[in-house]
Amino acid sequence: MMETPSSFYLECPVCKDQTLHKLLKGKTGETEKEFTIDGVVECGKCKNTRHRTIREKSAIDVPVIVSWKEESKKSNISLLPDEVIKVDDELLIDDSRVKITSIETEDGGRKDSAKAEDVVTIWTKKHDKVRVKIALHKGTSTISKTIEVPPEEEFYVNDEIEVGKHSAVIHRIKSRNGIVKKGKVVAEDITRIYAKEIDGHFL
Repeated sequence: MMETPSSFYLECPVCKDQTLHKLLKGKTGETEKEFTIDGVVECGKCKNTRHRTIREKSAIDVPVIVSWKEESKKSNISLLPDEVIKVDDELLIDDSRVKITSIETEDGGRKDSAKAEDVVTIWTKKHDKVRVKIALHKGTSTISKTIEVPPEEEFYVNDEIEVGKHSAVIHRIKSRNGIVKKGKVVAEDITRIYAKEIDGHFL
């Protein structure tokens, strides 16, 4: 049985509007296609309480492919049939943050968004960490490095960065939107960081 929600958006007869209602108490039931709650709800706006039978479609299990580096594994997520998912949405799969990269639907195509009931497979990549590529320059030499950082970590042009045993200064950042020569970019939007080694030799 699906987890019972603690609140719902319902029509309030006093406020004459859709408001957030808190479920005070109730009995639940579930069939193959429907989840019901028969109980007492309280309007979050005017505090009016009343009996209400709430009917929701039962959740369905949707297959998920989680990719990280060169590996992929299968999992699934429980969603309501009418729930719309989109590319770049974040999900929590097996206690890991993942980001949707592609949605495969029943017609065999790939879409940027779809209702859960129309989805065959959700393709994702782990998003608790992202891989950031770095071009490290010293004189006329360049080496490529990769670091793994949280997706929300920020990198600033002209900041010092540690790459393994190398200390370097970021002189520009290539993002999804172009070259950045001033300011910051979050890790998940970075295509490549260009940095100049401060001192030392490549190891």
